[in-house]
Amino acid sequence: MRAAYSKKKAKQKTHIIYIHYRCVTTYMIGRIIKKNLYKNKVLNVPETPVDERDWLFSEDMLVGNQSVSNKEFSRKNLTPSVKNQGKIGSCVGHSGRAVYGDTPEFKAKEPSAMWIYKKGKENDPFPGEDYSGTTIKGACRGLVIEGCCEEEYWPYRDNEDTQMIEGAQQNASKYKIESYHVVLKSNHNLIKKALLQESLWTSINVHEALYYTPSNGIVNSEKYLKSKPIGGHAIAMTGWKIIDGDLYWEFQNSWGKWFGKRGFFYLESSLYEKILINALGPIYLKTKSDSLPVDPNKKIEPKKNKSIFRIIGMAVTSILAWLSKKIFK
Repeated sequence: MRAAYSKKKAKQKTHIIYIHYRCVTTYMIGRIIKKNLYKNKVLNVPETPVDERDWLFSEDMLVGNQSVSNKEFSRKNLTPSVKNQGKIGSCVGHSGRAVYGDTPEFKAKEPSAMWIYKKGKENDPFPGEDYSGTTIKGACRGLVIEGCCEEEYWPYRDNEDTQMIEGAQQNASKYKIESYHVVLKSNHNLIKKALLQESLWTSINVHEALYYTPSNGIVNSEKYLKSKPIGGHAIAMTGWKIIDGDLYWEFQNSWGKWFGKRGFFYLESSLYEKILINALGPIYLKTKSDSLPVDPNKKIEPKKNKSIFRIIGMAVTSILAWLSKKIFK
């Protein structure tokens, strides 16, 4: 009897060890896959001195006076969908596409990420254009001076030598912004009110821990700061969320939908304020048409896009998810 009991206990212990081994192995494999997926991303938004002369976003630029007491708000269903920048330093273009594409100017169309990126290089403070990466302010100046063409006039390709097509300049002239304004990072309520009107543009100093962002998208502040800094990166701020009593900002990344929570991630507000670069806060684009605030209490339905490419993409994503479950089962 005692021998049978001991045999049962040994079997249970072996099973527990096996489960633990599987969990650890899966976790380690997952970390390796994530790092290999994102380590080749170009993180070269250069750090520039903060310009105290930047125009600040103020209460009088708000349309209406919506409450921002909600524990959660997201514009993820209003912005252009998440894309993958590939292996060139075009994060400013992609984040700018998400921000400008979330304004009335581009209600039914999509701005060109490549245009925003390339014009940023023309207007940033660095000589020439024979380099990868640029700054948000350089891109903002480009939007003021030349505007931004629609995606079809300069389609995105993972190649620095991609050229615009005929008519791009003329098309871009219709989409000039009036100005751009910094929302002070410490004024959380004003940032929230601005987010009810449109997404905001910002850049951060990325640390290696961002590679390992879990599927819920929540970045661990302590682990992030302890990990190695690896470069500057531009992202779109799209909302906020209260997690365990702390304010987190939501961001759209440009590393594809496999990253974080389908391409989005969350940074604690205190962490964001520490790693923010090049400005005193996120940037608001003042367009010719005023961005009307969204009711934070109203559910925002996803944009309906039934193109053949979206259907194929969804099918491929489902197949890959099924395969990954089989592999790591």
